[in-house]
This record gives sequence, C-alpha cells and structure tokens, in this order.
Amino acid sequence: MAHQQVSCIGRGLLNRLIIASASSFACGVVLSQPAAAAPPSQRPKPPSVNGRTYVFGAHQDGRPGGAPGGQGPRAQRALSGSAPKKSLPTLCSWWRGGVAVCKPISVPDDKPEGKPKVSPAELAITEWRRLPVPAPVVRTAPPRGRDGLVGLPHWFWVANWRPLTGRAEAGGVWIEVTARPQNLTIEPGGGQRPVRCSGSGTAYDPSRPAVSQRTDCSYTFTRSSFRRPGGAYRVRATVVWGGTWTGSGGTGGVLPPLSRSVSFPVRVVEAQSLYR
Repeated sequence: MAHQQVSCIGRGLLNRLIIASASSFACGVVLSQPAAAAPPSQRPKPPSVNGRTYVFGAHQDGRPGGAPGGQGPRAQRALSGSAPKKSLPTLCSWWRGGVAVCKPISVPDDKPEGKPKVSPAELAITEWRRLPVPAPVVRTAPPRGRDGLVGLPHWFWVANWRPLTGRAEAGGVWIEVTARPQNLTIEPGGGQRPVRCSGSGTAYDPSRPAVSQRTDCSYTFTRSSFRRPGGAYRVRATVVWGGTWTGSGGTGGVLPPLSRSVSFPVRVVEAQSLYR
C-alpha cells in the first residue's frame, strides 16, 4: 500500500517535472522564435555602370531592382557612391526594373569667355549707321550771295558727290560697306514744286556762253522773293544715299537708303528792278 502511494507520488512528481520541462521548452521556443524565423542574410548586388551610363544593381535586400517609389534615396546613395565623377552635372531618369539613364547637362556660364559672335549682316548694319555720310555741299549759279532773276533758270549742283567706304571687324568676321549718292532733290520753297535731279547736277562754267550749257538740275522762279520771310526763298537740297556691303564667307547685300539735307536762302528779284 505504501509502495503504491510512493509510486503515485513519484508519478505525480514526474508528471509535474515533465509539464514544467515542457513549459520551459515552450517558453524557450517562443523567446527564440525571432532569431529562428529570420531568413538568411542576402547582400544586395552592388550597382555598376557600363559605358553608356546605365546603372544596374539591387536597391533592396534580397530583391534585384524594384520600383522607384520608396527606393529612391537608397538608389541615389548607391548611384552617387559608384558613378564616376564627371566634369558636367548629370540628369538621371529611372526606368522600371531599377535602371537609371543618366545624361550630362550643360549649365550656362555666368561669365562667358570672349566676346559674343556677331553675324556679318549685323556688323554691316552697325557700320552703315556709323559711316560719316556728309550733308551736301551745294553750289549755285548765280552764286549764293548774289540775286537771282525772275524768269531765268537758277542752277544747283553738289560739290561733294563721291562714294564713301567703311570697314569693320568683330567676332572673327569682317565687312566692308560702300555708300554712293543716288539722286538730288531741290525744294525751292514757297510751296513751289520740287525738282528731282538724276545726279549731282551740272556745274555752271562762267567762262562759256550760257546758251551752250545745259542742266537737269535748275529751277526758274516766277515770282520775286520780296514778300517772303527775310526777303528770300528758303531752298532745301536733299541727297539720297544708297549702300551695299560685302563680308567674310562670301556674304553681302544691299543696305537701307540714307538721306542728308541742307537749306539756304536764295534771293530772287524781278529784272526791271535792276534799272531803278
């Protein structure tokens, strides 16, 4: 009886020990579960750059590539740590699969070296505006300071009727402009019709008879200037200049016309007044 009681007590104690051991084992399993459940470490493939600046590599542990969303900072760190240094900044675009396409970009310089290049046409226009085209030097017959006569032609001509040239170089190009006087217009004043001359006019030669000389640049006054302001007509002479240019590289062309004018008084009297 006593032996059976001890056996029962022993079996109960053994059961308790087994239960406690099982509990301890279960606790150990629970406590060690995070370490046992961790997958084996997988190192990502380091990024690499080929000759066309395409970047390959894993940007997440255990996974090649991946979507750009959420992986941008890590991918950028991998890219900046492995891409070769360039003299120009690069702009990268991400494709699917974790592939980046990078292109060098140029940044405008705040202080460009040298002077900006100018075209021959622009240089020609600049030189044309700077060309010292003179005002016409007008001669008359009768000479200025002497009275003209009503009914007799008053001659006009320009003494400085000659071409001008100018040359300029800039930005590795050169040009040459030429200005030539084209025509002469005489406005006699007093609301009278102007005279347009085909050229510079013909100089009057006092050593030759008047009847043997001709000109297309004269005006015959029909009224005296007695009642005009200052007792004289205000005559205006205008010369129109045309221009052409040639330049480097076989360039050339026509320039816009220029005009230069001068005005002066002309006193005209009636012939009978000479006999008073």
